[in-house]
Amino acid sequence: MRNPDNNILALPILKKKAGERGVAGKEGIGKSRLEALSDGIFAFAMTLLVISLTVPLVPDWEAPALLPGMIADMFPEFLIFSIAFFIIAGYWLAHHRILRSIDFVDDRLIWINLLLLFFIVLIPFTTSISGDYNAVLEAVLLFHINLLCASIALTLIWLYIRNQYANLTNDTEPERRRIQFDTAGRVRALAIPAITIVAIFVSFINPAVSMWCYLFIPILMVAGRKAAQLGRSHD
Repeated sequence: MRNPDNNILALPILKKKAGERGVAGKEGIGKSRLEALSDGIFAFAMTLLVISLTVPLVPDWEAPALLPGMIADMFPEFLIFSIAFFIIAGYWLAHHRILRSIDFVDDRLIWINLLLLFFIVLIPFTTSISGDYNAVLEAVLLFHINLLCASIALTLIWLYIRNQYANLTNDTEPERRRIQFDTAGRVRALAIPAITIVAIFVSFINPAVSMWCYLFIPILMVAGRKAAQLGRSHD
């Protein structure tokens, strides 16, 4: 007779303690391997970004005269590199905050996570293209759409885990382990996709200027945190 607990296609996302049953009634897979894979890919993508910063070779005797100008001309590439680096760092931090709220993952969450990692791996490629051709609409759009897709994938992970938690009763998971969609959390989740959509529209007017839109992300983060603090003080 087949043991239903051997069905690996219906693993739960959570369980309370070892040996207890989770949301779907079966034990889940530990999240450590998923975190290790994700951390490695995030780190690798952040490291690959620097490859897009290359200075043309010039003869040694011409370097003192030409090098300062060439480095100054690299400012657009450096700007896009910086934006991509800190956005990937933001994705990693958000990913860490989401996964620390759970102990176990299921197949669906693994595949959604792999979708996120697919778009993260593409960021160095689209960063390099948009850095080399920052005035070309198609090149810049590729970068914006890449970030938008990564943001959507990360949001799907967040929503999937939140919905799994919604199926749990208060005595199943401690309050401190729950994912709270407070004001700051909502702003963090929506800041990058919202700014990316704005940047896409701006790129049709001026592709190079559209990159500056991402500088508003820290402002939105601070505003969200202040709004959350204000809301708590009124409660």
